[in-house]
Amino acid sequence: MKNVPVLNFQDFIAADGDSLTTTSQQIAAVFGRRHDDLLKRIRALSASLPDDRLGYFAESVEMRSNPSGGAMIPSAAYTITRDGFTLLAMGFTGKKALAFKLAYIDAFNAMAAYSKNQHEGLRYRYMQKELECKDSEQRGSFHGRGLNQRKQEKPVLEAELAELIALAQPALPFH
Repeated sequence: MKNVPVLNFQDFIAADGDSLTTTSQQIAAVFGRRHDDLLKRIRALSASLPDDRLGYFAESVEMRSNPSGGAMIPSAAYTITRDGFTLLAMGFTGKKALAFKLAYIDAFNAMAAYSKNQHEGLRYRYMQKELECKDSEQRGSFHGRGLNQRKQEKPVLEAELAELIALAQPALPFH
Protein backbone atom coordinates (compact mmCIF):
# COMPACT_ATOMS: atom_id res chain seq x y z
CA MET A 1 0.00 0.00 0.00
CA LYS A 2 1.28 3.43 -0.90
CA ASN A 3 1.96 6.05 1.74
CA VAL A 4 -0.89 8.53 1.91
CA PRO A 5 -0.13 11.74 3.80
CA VAL A 6 -2.25 12.62 6.79
CA LEU A 7 -3.96 15.99 6.60
CA ASN A 8 -4.26 18.00 9.79
CA PHE A 9 -7.43 19.97 9.18
CA GLN A 10 -6.61 22.31 12.06
CA ASP A 11 -3.79 23.68 9.90
CA PHE A 12 -6.20 25.32 7.49
CA ILE A 13 -9.76 25.15 8.87
CA ALA A 14 -10.91 27.85 11.31
CA ALA A 15 -14.06 28.19 13.38
CA ASP A 16 -16.01 31.32 12.51
CA GLY A 17 -18.84 31.39 15.04
CA ASP A 18 -20.91 28.28 14.38
CA SER A 19 -19.41 27.63 10.95
CA LEU A 20 -16.08 26.33 9.71
CA THR A 21 -14.20 28.28 7.06
CA THR A 22 -10.89 28.35 5.26
CA THR A 23 -9.32 30.55 2.61
CA SER A 24 -8.21 29.90 -0.93
CA GLN A 25 -4.63 30.79 0.04
CA GLN A 26 -4.60 28.23 2.85
CA ILE A 27 -6.01 25.53 0.56
CA ALA A 28 -3.42 26.33 -2.11
CA ALA A 29 -0.62 26.06 0.45
CA VAL A 30 -1.84 22.79 2.01
CA PHE A 31 -2.61 21.05 -1.30
CA GLY A 32 0.45 22.42 -3.11
CA ARG A 33 -1.53 24.31 -5.74
CA ARG A 34 -0.83 27.61 -7.43
CA HIS A 35 -3.18 30.18 -5.91
CA ASP A 36 -4.05 31.77 -9.26
CA ASP A 37 -5.03 28.34 -10.67
CA LEU A 38 -7.14 27.70 -7.59
CA LEU A 39 -8.91 31.06 -8.03
CA LYS A 40 -9.79 30.10 -11.63
CA ARG A 41 -11.17 26.78 -10.45
CA ILE A 42 -13.26 28.47 -7.72
CA ARG A 43 -14.65 31.03 -10.19
CA ALA A 44 -15.61 28.28 -12.64
CA LEU A 45 -17.19 26.24 -9.87
CA SER A 46 -19.09 29.29 -8.53
CA ALA A 47 -20.43 30.05 -12.00
CA SER A 48 -22.05 26.61 -12.20
CA LEU A 49 -23.59 26.63 -8.70
CA PRO A 50 -27.30 27.24 -8.11
CA ASP A 51 -28.10 30.54 -6.42
CA ASP A 52 -28.79 28.97 -3.01
CA ARG A 53 -25.21 27.60 -2.91
CA LEU A 54 -23.31 30.75 -3.90
CA GLY A 55 -22.49 31.42 -0.24
CA TYR A 56 -19.94 28.60 -0.33
CA PHE A 57 -17.36 31.00 -1.78
CA ALA A 58 -17.09 34.64 -0.67
CA GLU A 59 -14.65 36.94 -2.44
CA SER A 60 -12.12 38.55 -0.13
CA VAL A 61 -8.74 40.23 -0.16
CA GLU A 62 -5.73 38.91 1.74
CA MET A 63 -2.42 40.60 2.20
CA ARG A 64 0.68 38.75 1.07
CA SER A 65 4.34 39.54 1.42
CA ASN A 66 6.07 41.47 -1.31
CA PRO A 67 8.81 39.35 -2.94
CA SER A 68 10.99 42.46 -3.31
CA GLY A 69 10.64 43.20 0.40
CA GLY A 70 8.37 46.24 0.12
CA ALA A 71 4.92 46.84 1.55
CA MET A 72 2.39 44.02 1.74
CA ILE A 73 0.46 43.40 -1.47
CA PRO A 74 -3.34 42.97 -1.55
CA SER A 75 -4.26 39.72 -3.26
CA ALA A 76 -7.62 38.39 -4.45
CA ALA A 77 -8.79 35.43 -2.40
CA TYR A 78 -11.90 33.57 -1.28
CA THR A 79 -13.25 32.71 2.13
CA ILE A 80 -14.70 29.23 1.76
CA THR A 81 -17.27 27.37 3.86
CA ARG A 82 -16.92 23.74 4.86
CA ASP A 83 -19.31 22.65 2.10
CA GLY A 84 -17.49 24.79 -0.44
CA PHE A 85 -14.17 23.27 0.60
CA THR A 86 -15.59 19.76 0.29
CA LEU A 87 -16.98 20.52 -3.16
CA LEU A 88 -13.69 22.05 -4.28
CA ALA A 89 -11.41 19.37 -2.80
CA MET A 90 -13.42 16.51 -4.33
CA GLY A 91 -12.14 17.71 -7.71
CA PHE A 92 -8.48 17.68 -6.66
CA THR A 93 -6.02 14.93 -7.53
CA GLY A 94 -2.79 13.94 -5.84
CA LYS A 95 -1.75 12.40 -2.54
CA LYS A 96 -3.14 15.11 -0.27
CA ALA A 97 -6.43 15.16 -2.16
CA LEU A 98 -6.60 11.39 -1.80
CA ALA A 99 -5.96 11.73 1.94
CA PHE A 100 -8.88 14.17 2.20
CA LYS A 101 -11.18 11.92 0.18
CA LEU A 102 -10.27 8.88 2.29
CA ALA A 103 -10.85 10.84 5.52
CA TYR A 104 -14.20 11.97 4.13
CA ILE A 105 -15.16 8.36 3.30
CA ASP A 106 -14.09 7.21 6.78
CA ALA A 107 -16.19 9.93 8.41
CA PHE A 108 -19.18 9.06 6.24
CA ASN A 109 -18.83 5.35 7.08
CA ALA A 110 -18.60 6.14 10.80
CA MET A 111 -21.73 8.26 10.48
CA ALA A 112 -23.54 5.45 8.65
CA ALA A 113 -22.53 2.91 11.32
CA TYR A 114 -23.73 5.25 14.07
CA SER A 115 -27.01 5.80 12.24
CA LYS A 116 -27.49 2.04 11.79
CA ASN A 117 -26.82 1.41 15.48
CA GLN A 118 -29.29 4.13 16.42
CA HIS A 119 -31.85 2.68 14.02
CA GLU A 120 -31.42 -0.86 15.37
CA GLY A 121 -31.84 0.45 18.91
CA LEU A 122 -34.99 2.27 17.88
CA ARG A 123 -36.36 -0.87 16.24
CA TYR A 124 -35.81 -2.83 19.46
CA ARG A 125 -37.43 -0.09 21.57
CA TYR A 126 -40.38 0.04 19.15
CA MET A 127 -40.91 -3.73 19.36
CA GLN A 128 -40.76 -3.55 23.17
CA LYS A 129 -43.35 -0.76 23.17
CA GLU A 130 -45.61 -2.75 20.83
CA LEU A 131 -45.43 -5.67 23.27
CA GLU A 132 -46.42 -3.32 26.10
CA CYS A 133 -49.40 -2.18 24.01
CA LYS A 134 -50.51 -5.77 23.35
CA ASP A 135 -50.14 -6.62 27.04
CA SER A 136 -52.17 -3.55 27.99
CA GLU A 137 -54.90 -4.50 25.47
CA GLN A 138 -55.12 -8.02 26.87
CA ARG A 139 -55.30 -6.83 30.47
CA GLY A 140 -58.01 -4.34 29.45
CA SER A 141 -60.17 -7.10 28.00
CA PHE A 142 -60.13 -9.31 31.13
CA HIS A 143 -61.87 -7.21 33.79
CA GLY A 144 -63.11 -3.75 34.75
CA ARG A 145 -59.99 -2.67 36.61
CA GLY A 146 -57.88 -3.74 33.65
CA LEU A 147 -60.09 -1.72 31.31
CA ASN A 148 -59.72 1.37 33.51
CA GLN A 149 -55.94 0.91 33.58
CA ARG A 150 -55.95 0.45 29.78
CA LYS A 151 -57.76 3.78 29.36
CA GLN A 152 -54.91 5.47 31.23
CA GLU A 153 -52.09 3.56 29.51
CA LYS A 154 -53.35 3.75 25.93
CA PRO A 155 -52.67 7.46 25.20
CA VAL A 156 -49.23 7.27 26.84
CA LEU A 157 -48.23 4.15 24.91
CA GLU A 158 -49.55 5.53 21.63
CA ALA A 159 -47.60 8.77 22.15
CA GLU A 160 -44.41 6.81 22.89
CA LEU A 161 -44.91 4.70 19.75
CA ALA A 162 -45.47 7.83 17.65
CA GLU A 163 -42.28 9.36 19.08
CA LEU A 164 -40.27 6.25 18.21
CA ILE A 165 -41.68 6.25 14.68
CA ALA A 166 -40.70 9.91 14.29
CA LEU A 167 -37.16 9.17 15.51
CA ALA A 168 -36.85 6.25 13.10
CA GLN A 169 -37.85 8.45 10.14
CA PRO A 170 -35.28 11.28 10.12
CA ALA A 171 -35.99 14.24 7.88
CA LEU A 172 -33.25 14.83 5.32
CA PRO A 173 -32.90 18.41 4.13
CA PHE A 174 -32.93 18.69 0.34
CA HIS A 175 -31.67 21.84 -1.33
